[in-house]
Amino acid sequence: MSSNSSSTPSNSSVSQFLSVLIPTLVISVVFFLAFIAIRKKQKRVYEPRSVVNTLPDDLKTESPPPGLFGWLTSILRRPESYLIQKTGTDGYFFLRFLFEFTCVCILGCIITWPILFPVNATNGNNNQPNSQIKGFDILTYSNIRNKWRVFAHVFLSWILFGSVIFLIYRELVYYVTYRHVLQTTPLYDSLLSSRTLLLTEISTEKLTDDQLRSYFPTSTNIWYSRDYKNLEDEIKERKKLANKYESALNKVLTKAVKLKNKLSKKNKPPIEPEDDLDKYLKDGKKRPTHKLKFLIGKKVDTLNYGAERLGELNKIIDKKQTEYQTNKQLPAVFIEFPSQLELQKAYQSIPYQPDFKGVKRIINVTPDDIIWSNLQLTATKRRIKKIGANTFLTLMIIFWCIPVAVVGAISNINFLTDKVPFLKFINNMPSVIMGVITGLLPVIALAVLMSLVPPVIKLMGRISGCLTVQQVESYCQTWFFAFQVVNVFLAMALGSSAASTATSIVQDPGSALEKLSNKFPTSVNFYYSYLCLQGLTISSGVLLQIVALILSHILGRILDGTPRAKWNRYNTLGSPAYSTLYPGFQLLTVIALAYSVIAPLILGFTAIAFILIYFAWIYTMVYVMRPNQVDARGSNYVKSLFQLFTGLFLAQLWITAIFVFSKNWACVALEGVIIVVTIIARFYFKRRFLPLVDAVPISAIKYAAGDSTYAYPMHDQGLKEIKREGQQFWEGGNQLGITGEPNEQVLPNKDLQSIGNSKYTGPEGGAPSTVGGATYDPNHRGSESSAVDTKIGLSESDKYVSHGGPFDEKNSRIQNEDLEKHVGNKNAMKAVAGAPGKGVSWLKLFFKPKSQTFDMIRNIMPNSYFNYVEYNPEFIRHAYDDPAITDEEPHIWISRDSMGLSEIEKNKALKEGVDVHDENASFDEKGNVIYTGPPPTYEEAIRV
Repeated sequence: MSSNSSSTPSNSSVSQFLSVLIPTLVISVVFFLAFIAIRKKQKRVYEPRSVVNTLPDDLKTESPPPGLFGWLTSILRRPESYLIQKTGTDGYFFLRFLFEFTCVCILGCIITWPILFPVNATNGNNNQPNSQIKGFDILTYSNIRNKWRVFAHVFLSWILFGSVIFLIYRELVYYVTYRHVLQTTPLYDSLLSSRTLLLTEISTEKLTDDQLRSYFPTSTNIWYSRDYKNLEDEIKERKKLANKYESALNKVLTKAVKLKNKLSKKNKPPIEPEDDLDKYLKDGKKRPTHKLKFLIGKKVDTLNYGAERLGELNKIIDKKQTEYQTNKQLPAVFIEFPSQLELQKAYQSIPYQPDFKGVKRIINVTPDDIIWSNLQLTATKRRIKKIGANTFLTLMIIFWCIPVAVVGAISNINFLTDKVPFLKFINNMPSVIMGVITGLLPVIALAVLMSLVPPVIKLMGRISGCLTVQQVESYCQTWFFAFQVVNVFLAMALGSSAASTATSIVQDPGSALEKLSNKFPTSVNFYYSYLCLQGLTISSGVLLQIVALILSHILGRILDGTPRAKWNRYNTLGSPAYSTLYPGFQLLTVIALAYSVIAPLILGFTAIAFILIYFAWIYTMVYVMRPNQVDARGSNYVKSLFQLFTGLFLAQLWITAIFVFSKNWACVALEGVIIVVTIIARFYFKRRFLPLVDAVPISAIKYAAGDSTYAYPMHDQGLKEIKREGQQFWEGGNQLGITGEPNEQVLPNKDLQSIGNSKYTGPEGGAPSTVGGATYDPNHRGSESSAVDTKIGLSESDKYVSHGGPFDEKNSRIQNEDLEKHVGNKNAMKAVAGAPGKGVSWLKLFFKPKSQTFDMIRNIMPNSYFNYVEYNPEFIRHAYDDPAITDEEPHIWISRDSMGLSEIEKNKALKEGVDVHDENASFDEKGNVIYTGPPPTYEEAIRV
């Protein structure tokens, strides 16, 4: 028994890994082969962006080539502009994050393996009698006996961590320049969200046109936030009842059609009279009903009550919507400027105006991005709610450590058998079963535990007073990353280390810290299994899309009983959830960095995992998912870069702690050098780059518009200029002496395209499409999944535009004859176009990030970003008013039947003031609901 007990732990690192590798490898191969086999047969699941016609032309992709890896090689050969076009800026930077850290791990392997593997493996503790250091543990720091060998770890940590700090720096430089290029493209420059300023927590005394225009004389439109709580409650009731009414009406019509078909098949006489719905429902006894309140409410006839109550609500809501300006004002206001230039001047000046002290300023948000209910919060209320939400999540993190620590102990449960008698039976288990218990079971349990966290965090984000969906996503990214680090990394690592040293600590409590520090490197064994699961199963699962496959072929047929549900099922594409994706993969970076020096083998596992994950996600984001409706413009990437410092700090602190416990003070001092450098770097990066994320230098806007007298301030990317412009705004002008003209545009720097012609050719020379990526067809109107979309990542409200082009000449201000006026002279255009960076080596671009100039990055922008957007004045009038005042009455959509029942129900509803349609929907020969066209609301979603 004792021999078995001693041998089991020594071999557990390899058996544990193999027990995870074998089943996950088998599962991933099965998933991958299934993906290859059915990919071309199930295009709606695996290539929806090539078959769903409601997608804008800019987002449609051609079908990938067949073959085992043809889908992958075709994507990898695409230029950056293609990825930006198809995945949006958010998707482009997410893929860049995966690629960049893959390179970091490969570089780490090159730096550490040739030196640390021999240092760790030779003349170590594994050579001692009865040593339990075997398997992967031989390659870790815990195998070292001679403390002088540790200096290799110190100096290599300088090189590796210094390389990561430099990578963060160069990526921040690149992102800021990219962001300024993006904001100054004609598409983004003309967006309403790029020239609208949101001020919150502002004194209501300033909320008058005269007051606001005295501060911002160039402002054009002003929208005041008001209290619409009662109206919003009635709109919620109307939407809920409309859904119930539509579902019930379609259900009874389906039942009637199927009953008629059944009687016909059995040669039985049909129902008489044929157009009496109650006859199909057992003389009305089976009419649908519901209770007005849960359990205790009055029971009503859904069809009769639904039509009557909807008619009443339509009248009540319509009256309140016409009187919306009488509602109480809230401490928030939206201010539109004639151009992004004027908006930026105002945005940069607010911190230097004493009257706006404490006022929050937000730009680049669309109406769909706003959380309207949180606009009413004062500074004090918002602070209290935020403290409450943060306290709850902090306690939740602490509570979550308990089950996670148990999972960590399970991964080293074989070490507890000496002191926990009832666990001794574990020693008799076969090594395969032991490997499953200590390897696969904890990994799956941990994944399940962490999947429950994000919905709670997003709820807390809204409760905390976040003003926009972007802020909620950022809040979720921050807190979910904290959950991952504390629970998946710290709790697991410490729990695993404590479990493996429990017996030794009981025998000699004074040596607890030293033994824990020695055992910490061996806790990496769990993460070998974790990375194996992530790299193999998760990546192949992303490709297979098994949930989407089940929903489309099984649950969809069961759950979708209305034409609207079927239409939405087919035409609605999923979008990546970056607030949960980033933290999951950031955790892998933290694990890799924390163990990179004390257990360098982890870098190889992480590199392989990231490569497989990158391949899976680049396919998914190009061919399967569409870009998010809320465009964060890559801001998640900035947060993820700063969160990389967490991995650096943890790695440095763990290494330093190990040196302290072993009383190696020379190494402690040397490791302190890189810690100080890391702290200074983070502080500097925060002050240097964060102010440049939303602010755009005025000179960059003018330079991009073709004015050759200005240049992009590459030396500091506009940091000093932005501060100077903000300070001098209130002194009667700006330092550059610039006055902006609205709607100034610039041609693409790739070729001189005619703006008035409003046509462009895609990056790959594909078929032309109209401005903003929308193909106009008067017989095909837009809705929730509109065919009209102006750009990648635009929200729904930014789609309600008229594009300057041949189909809308009245609204097209920019014509061919006005070309010179809007793009400047030819010399200016040459200055903007610039050389695309030919002759500049990739080494120079990497080590001198500022050598990748404004013009070079502008050259990789998709052609569609060099078209402009012009909004319909009717949409502008209520663009940033609360959606409650523009919410339209519901348009009920039912299927048309041959008995005339749908026509009768339409007329009944019309008498009550309810709009019911049965166009573009009918029944097939089996009595199932089918749609033949878009829903009635599809047309009304376009504002032209």
